[in-house]
Amino acid sequence: MYEFEASPKQLKRLFDHTHQALRLYYNKEKWPAIYPTLTQLAERFVLMYNHTPNALHAHLQFYVADHGYTTNLVVNQCIVICALCHANGYSSQFTEELVLACLSDHICSTNETNRLASAKPLTAQEQKLLKLRHQIAIKMLKSAKVPSGQLQRVLARLDKYTAAITGVKHIPLYDNTTVLVCLAKRISKAITPRPKVRTFNITQTIKSLYVNTHNQFAQSSLIALAQQFAHYPTGVMVSYKSNHAMVLAKADKSITLGILKDNKVAGMVKTSKQLTPFYKPIITTDKTLLYSIWFNDQVIELPQREHNNKDMILEAVGKLGQEQYIEFKAIEKTIAPFTQLEQALRHAARQYNRQGQKATTLRHCLTMVGLDTAGLLCQRVLLETLLAEQPHPFSADIWCKYTLISKIIFVLLSKSKPESFEALLGPFTAVIYFIVLNHDSQIMRLVTPPSDDFSQIPVSLACIFGFEQLDGPLLNEFVQDNFRFSKMHNAFTETELTEKQSLSVDAKLFSVIKLITVIILTGESQLTAWQSQVLDSILDEFNWQSRTQLLTAILEQSPLCTIE
Repeated sequence: MYEFEASPKQLKRLFDHTHQALRLYYNKEKWPAIYPTLTQLAERFVLMYNHTPNALHAHLQFYVADHGYTTNLVVNQCIVICALCHANGYSSQFTEELVLACLSDHICSTNETNRLASAKPLTAQEQKLLKLRHQIAIKMLKSAKVPSGQLQRVLARLDKYTAAITGVKHIPLYDNTTVLVCLAKRISKAITPRPKVRTFNITQTIKSLYVNTHNQFAQSSLIALAQQFAHYPTGVMVSYKSNHAMVLAKADKSITLGILKDNKVAGMVKTSKQLTPFYKPIITTDKTLLYSIWFNDQVIELPQREHNNKDMILEAVGKLGQEQYIEFKAIEKTIAPFTQLEQALRHAARQYNRQGQKATTLRHCLTMVGLDTAGLLCQRVLLETLLAEQPHPFSADIWCKYTLISKIIFVLLSKSKPESFEALLGPFTAVIYFIVLNHDSQIMRLVTPPSDDFSQIPVSLACIFGFEQLDGPLLNEFVQDNFRFSKMHNAFTETELTEKQSLSVDAKLFSVIKLITVIILTGESQLTAWQSQVLDSILDEFNWQSRTQLLTAILEQSPLCTIE
């Protein structure tokens, strides 16, 4: 990200540039500039929200008369998606992808949407353009050489999701990223004023959507969004000494108010009185109210950030892997700062407890596991903690796939070499965390089927999470930074970077585990010659008579498994 400093000028330029970007469709010569223009706008929306949520929350109550309906609608949509993603804890990169989708929603129909909002009649051609605007947008983005990915996927589903998110029928909506954009779209449309159409306020809209949607992910996201507006309630109106006033900032028990006269700021006051809030849309061109006042020293407030111990945990994971067999004392010292892990470690150690003993202390837990495995077990539990705490729209799906991989490894090793469980599961835990951290905007629920005969690279773990390939150099850097001494982590990296004919024995084992996972998730049984050969050789090595026998044993573990 480039150097960014939030200011009234930057805020005004952000909205002005959004207005200009929505006109690009009508000038075909400027189509090549669409992608860089929209990506920069998306980045600036996220940066502005991170710096001054007060300013953007307030803008949800404003209608900038100079810009027209479509621009106001799209700006509101971008602000709401930023609030949704921030409330859910998603990364800036992921948020930018969804802001990009919001910006593209009406990029091919700005004039037509304005006419429709003004209750003016549309020609048959204009009506057709409105109906097909997302298909046209996808073609336009393709001609502008915009990389295909989440943006096109969201646009292709957005109208269907927008109609299905509420209603009597419970229609399953599986793409949670599109659900987020859909919520932003529904909210912005409800709160942006139009002639002859009732305008709802933000709280009414959130409540209505929550009550009328059957989608659990949408409901949890709406709850998080409501809490976000409770933290930053700017833009809400109150009555103060017979005057209309707007909340500019809230700090503990005191609030800063802007006294309004003729929709212009006439003064500022601070009060600790309990006032009754209400929402009212304000149509204005007043630059002080729209831009300047939100950067006053009494108003501006950076959002609070929770303490993140991610780096500490990764450092501990690296220390645990520096030697093959480290002392119990060294392990205890390394994980001592993470007191919350003791219960998780006791839980994970159950499978190694052959005498049925109950672990009374952390040392007892580690000695039951054994010195050879204790360090690997601690690594895995630390990484699972990171994985569980990393927010993502598909976090439940990611965790289910990870659980399936753990079951496959457990069953595969059950007849031979069960002591290798941690050595095999640990690299999967690490690379799945890498995916959530570095490929969050590419993750989908679908599974890519196995590669064909002509592919030189074995099945990538990326295929299990809906995209084609991991970022090889970034993955190699991640492994070398945290697991450079681990033979098995480096073997896993081989499966992502090395041609299949050059794989080591350990790398082939990892490739087979990934292949079995894809087979179970897709039901795909048509394998390439190389896939069949390596799968059969691994099954034979671990004393399995056939693929059917292994797959049946894995299915018998569902939905329960001894691996916790």
